Amino acid sequence: MHAAVVVGSAVLGLLVGSVLNVLIDRVPDRAALRGPREGEPIAPRSWAGVPAQPWVLRGGQAGGAALPHRWLWVEVVTVTVFAQLAVRYGDSSALLPLLVLAGCLVTVSVIDLQVQRIPDRITFPTLAIALLLIIAVSVQQDLTDSLPAALIGSGAYFGFLFVTHLVYPAGMGFGDVKLALVMGLYLGWLGWTPLYPVAGPLRLVFYALMIGCVIGVAFGLGVQVVTKKRGAFPFGPALALGCFVVVLFAVDLRV
Repeated sequence: MHAAVVVGSAVLGLLVGSVLNVLIDRVPDRAALRGPREGEPIAPRSWAGVPAQPWVLRGGQAGGAALPHRWLWVEVVTVTVFAQLAVRYGDSSALLPLLVLAGCLVTVSVIDLQVQRIPDRITFPTLAIALLLIIAVSVQQDLTDSLPAALIGSGAYFGFLFVTHLVYPAGMGFGDVKLALVMGLYLGWLGWTPLYPVAGPLRLVFYALMIGCVIGVAFGLGVQVVTKKRGAFPFGPALALGCFVVVLFAVDLRV
């Protein structure tokens, strides 16, 4: 059964990755998600009313022209992270809200790399959906005591990055701060244990932040070395990767 969940999650990741391609291309410009758009090789498909830009299912081509390779990489990454989460959480209903988190992290990471901005139109809907799913799963698992921990994690991560933003706004954008609400919600929820109802959530937030900072600094230095220029660089992808790593190993880290 677990293997079937992993395979099913991977297939779902392929479909979701196609939808994320549309969000990545159009949300930063506040463009309509449906219909043709100038500069795009082909209009999105409609899957039960949901717009999608599949690369794999089109064989990488449309009308004899090659489709953007970025679409392929978004699909590959989404398949990979969905499958990894299924391996770790495939026997738990917690998998569903975690897949929502993964889709959000992939989307904001690519957008941030492209335009150095994380749109509220991705962050806030994800936060609302995540909160509803986390409540539903906690009730279903009879673990409602973990809900305050989710709020603790969300508030702690947001608070720390907000202070960082106030001290050094050029290095920490407010989009990163708002994304911390989503990441902290999950980290706090997964970090809860009866023995450590507060320390557990804070511990996972700290781990994710430290991993994200190390990755971000390394990435930033690498960019400066390659380009030989100083300047701002997107920090969101590093924070997202740090969050994802901790989510994968949360069961072990919260002990």
